[in-house]
Amino acid sequence: MSLKTQAVSLLLLVLAGPALEAAPRPFIRVDGARFMEGDRPFQFVGANLNVMHGSDARAGAALTIGAAAADGLKVGRVWALGEGLTDSPHWTRQEYLFRAGPTNWQEQAFRQLDRVVAEAGKRGLRLIVTLSNRWGDYGGIPMYLRWAGHLDVESYGYEDRFFTDDRCRRWFVEHLQRVVGRTNTLTGAAYRDDPTIMAWELQNEMNGTPEAAPDRRQWFVEMAGVIQRIDSNHMIVPGLIGYNLQLERSNWIAMNRLPEAAFCDQHIYPEEHLRSRGVVNLQRYIDDRVQLAHHVIGKPIIFGEFGFSDRGPTGMRARWHRRFLDRLFYNGGDGALVWIYQPTLSWKRKFGILVDRQRYRSVRQALAARARRLRAAVATNRNPALGPQQGDRPLAPTHALLAGHGPAHRRWRRGGGGRELHIPVEQFHRAWFEEAGSWDGGILVHAYGRRTGWFEYRFQGPGFRPRRLVLHARLSSEYPGRNGPPHGFTRVEVLLDGQSVARLRVMPDDGMGGWYRVEITRADLLQKLARGTHLLRFQVADGPEANGLALYGRETTLNREPVEQPGPLRLVAEAQDGPTQDGGRRP
Repeated sequence: MSLKTQAVSLLLLVLAGPALEAAPRPFIRVDGARFMEGDRPFQFVGANLNVMHGSDARAGAALTIGAAAADGLKVGRVWALGEGLTDSPHWTRQEYLFRAGPTNWQEQAFRQLDRVVAEAGKRGLRLIVTLSNRWGDYGGIPMYLRWAGHLDVESYGYEDRFFTDDRCRRWFVEHLQRVVGRTNTLTGAAYRDDPTIMAWELQNEMNGTPEAAPDRRQWFVEMAGVIQRIDSNHMIVPGLIGYNLQLERSNWIAMNRLPEAAFCDQHIYPEEHLRSRGVVNLQRYIDDRVQLAHHVIGKPIIFGEFGFSDRGPTGMRARWHRRFLDRLFYNGGDGALVWIYQPTLSWKRKFGILVDRQRYRSVRQALAARARRLRAAVATNRNPALGPQQGDRPLAPTHALLAGHGPAHRRWRRGGGGRELHIPVEQFHRAWFEEAGSWDGGILVHAYGRRTGWFEYRFQGPGFRPRRLVLHARLSSEYPGRNGPPHGFTRVEVLLDGQSVARLRVMPDDGMGGWYRVEITRADLLQKLARGTHLLRFQVADGPEANGLALYGRETTLNREPVEQPGPLRLVAEAQDGPTQDGGRRP
């Protein structure tokens, strides 16, 4: 090589030097209803990563993160949380907890988080870091409340206290300061300066009673402010579970409209959440959430958890994952994180995707294929149903029609001065509520419907015209959990063959209900009862006391305390010459 050639080559190397250095990785940010990575839109397929809790999960963290990166996934979600008692066993403190009691911090958990962040950064994976848990897994809200001395766990609105108790708030702020303000012991980078972290999520599946929604919003604003004073680089989100009921939908909009909330989030397991609606409605379920996020709230939306259970053929499971993602990105959605990438453990989640087992390859291939398509082209809204013109009108069904017992109940027996028909409450013909079903796992078997809607029971007439028909039903309002609030009455209208026969103010939910008696004496209705099939409906209309309905029946085999007068729905058709008061029978 000549001196002239050497000089030219050296000059080219000098000029090319800066270009050969890797450009700093940009933080993910929000621009309107889009994520941006530098000047490019950022959409992703991602996964929840089981890398923080348990010795096997921790030891397999590099394998799990590497599998997600190899599949082309761009984002992982990890839990930086774990609360226990001061006297927790040594193995629990070593493998699961960030703190044993409010003041006993466990450095090994923070160092595991350092390893996860470092490994994700090396693999080009972004992380959403979740900082607390609504549920009791690894401590969560129940452990914070236990530290604070709130032990009446069965009381209505128990978990709401987490958001207003000064001690719980102070303890959580301390956790924020230690995690968000940490410097990685492996990379030397402060978390606040590390673009590997995409966002801080304050809580996994935040939810609670409707009455406490303002408290949850205030708590989020306060805690977001704590983070922003430490870290101005990263996005912050509350971590909502999402919505199913109409009232939950309104609260979801209100929380996500807060300026502190960077984007919208929803969790969904279609086989569970849409059981009574049918998975065929999954597309409209996705549509409604993207519509609200993009065109009402004006922010990006992700599905922070979604999954289909590990049952049946793996090919079918892969197809459902593919259909879910296709619909989301057909709507121009922004991201979704499957539940959950993990190595083989001594136990298995029914939604798990085991990264060291060939059986899960088809699901991973479906996720990887969708991730490749996103790299090739930005997904934009192609759904004509979505847009500003739709506003906040629901695109998904607000109520579920649930088919139940088909044949009409007809086993009338002598009693009560005429004939009696006993109807098991769980054998309704149809139910139409915002959520509905039946349960045999509590004190009494019961059919339940939340918020507004109705139950219908079909029965054959007694074979004669009674002089009156008396209905006995054990009822309460319906709230999730064991109890409702003291003011939680519900208004129930009883209809026979479409005609109103009673309006009841039914007691608040206590898991057992109370007996109600309805007497029907209208001649036109009694005349029709002689023959044919009839419909008995219990209906809750929209209004100030629209708090759902539970109908209670027999005592369950799980109950260890006898219930006074359990029993099914009972219809008493009194003969023309029968007694005047149900033959002295109990209600």
